[in-house]
Amino acid sequence: MRVLSIGHRMRHRNLDNHTILNAPNIADYDAIVLDLGATFDTVREAAQQSAHYSTNADVPIVNGDSTDGMTGLAEVLQRRRDEIARALDNGATILVFTAPQSRFHGINGLHSFDRFFLLPAPDGVAWDDRTVQGSEGTAVAVVDHDHPFVRVFEVYRRNVQYRAVFNDRAEGVAKAGRVLIRATGGQAVGIDFPVLNGHLVFLPSPKASSAGNFPDQLGAAVMEAMQDQLGRPDEDPPRWANEFAPPGIEDRRNEVQRARADLDQAQAALDEAQKGLREEEYLRDALWAAGDAALLPAALKCGEIIGFRIARDGNSDPMFMDGSTAVHVVVAGAVDTVDMAAHYRLRARLDKIIETRAVNPRGVLIVNGQRQTHPLERKRQFEDAVRVAAEGQGYAILTASDLFRVAYAARAGLPEDRLAQARERIASTNGVVELDDLLTVENEA
Repeated sequence: MRVLSIGHRMRHRNLDNHTILNAPNIADYDAIVLDLGATFDTVREAAQQSAHYSTNADVPIVNGDSTDGMTGLAEVLQRRRDEIARALDNGATILVFTAPQSRFHGINGLHSFDRFFLLPAPDGVAWDDRTVQGSEGTAVAVVDHDHPFVRVFEVYRRNVQYRAVFNDRAEGVAKAGRVLIRATGGQAVGIDFPVLNGHLVFLPSPKASSAGNFPDQLGAAVMEAMQDQLGRPDEDPPRWANEFAPPGIEDRRNEVQRARADLDQAQAALDEAQKGLREEEYLRDALWAAGDAALLPAALKCGEIIGFRIARDGNSDPMFMDGSTAVHVVVAGAVDTVDMAAHYRLRARLDKIIETRAVNPRGVLIVNGQRQTHPLERKRQFEDAVRVAAEGQGYAILTASDLFRVAYAARAGLPEDRLAQARERIASTNGVVELDDLLTVENEA
C-alpha cells in the first residue's frame, strides 16, 4: 500500500510526497494525507505567481484559462476536488491536518477558494465558520484510545499546536463525527467523519519540525494507522524473510500469477461489455431519470450521440460543445411539472459566468417533467413560467424525451445534416426547442 502525502513532508519507503498541484491522480490512492494550511499557501502562491508550479506531467500552471502547453489553476483545483471525492467514494481514508477556515479570491475562473474547498462534507454538515472555528492551543487529551490514528498523534503529542476546533454543537457534527481528541476546554480538535464510502480523519497540526528523525517517526506511524484503518497488512516483508520460505512457495506463486492473468482478461471483457450495456441504458434512462446523479449523465450521453462534445467549464459544470459554441447544461426532473427552481439554477450558473468573464453564455435547460408517465402520454412537462423566462432571458428548453428521440434516431442513422440542425437549434433557441420536423418521414424526400 502506498500513501500520498500532500503538503506535509514525511519519510517512508511507501510514501509519496507532493504538493496539491504536482501530485499524481489522487483517486489512484486509498491512503492520503492532506495538510490544509500548506495546501492553501501553495494555491495562493500559484495564484499570485510568487512561485512557479507545474503539474505531475510538468505542464506549467497559470492563473488563467488553460491553453496549449499550460494548465489553468482553477482547472487543476476542480480536478483535484473531483479526484478526492472519487477516492472517498472508492473507500479511501484521508488524514487531514486541520487549519482554520480561510478564503482567497484571486483565482481566475473560481469565485472563491477556501481551505476546505477540496473536501466533500458529510451529510448534514457544512465546512463553514460555525462548524470549524479558529482557535489556538497546545493542551489536549485523547478521548478515544481505540482509534488507529491516535498513534499518529502520539508521535507529536508534545509538539502539538492546534489552530482550529470543531464545534460538535453545530448541526450534524456530533451525529456524524467520532471525536478522538479534545482540547482541555472540551472542544473537539481530532475527529473522524465518514464521508461517502471513506473517512476524513482530522487531527490537530504539529508544529513545523523536520529535525532529527521526526519525519521518519511520523511517516511510520501514518503508515501503520492507514494499514489498520483500511485493514491492509504491510505488503513488504523484510529481506531476510526469504530465508524461511517454505517448499513449494514458488509453484504456488506461479499458479497465482496464471490465475491473475486469466482474471484480468475476463475482467477486461466484462468491463467492456458493461460499458456497452451502460451506454445503451443511458438512452433509456433519459426518459425517466431525475437529478444530476441520473438524468445528467443520461442527457450528456444523448448529447454526445447527436454530435456534441462534452466539456466542463472552470467550475466543473457540464457543457455541450459544437465547434467553438458552448452551451451550459442544467437538468431537472419531476414527477409532476418542472417548476421555476430549474430556471433559477441555470440563471445562477450563467450569471456567475457573466460576472467572472464578461461574456454572454448560452444555456439549455433539459427537463424531464411527468417522468413516471409514459412519454407519449405526457401533457405538460414544465410550467409556462419557465418557458416565458427562457424566451425573455435567452436560453433553450429541451425535453429529455425529445433529446432521447434525436439520440435514438442518430443511432438508427439520422443524416448528419439533420443532426447539425438539431445541435444548432439547441445552441441558439430562446425558449422551447422544436425538433419534430427533423424526425419526420417526409424529410426523407
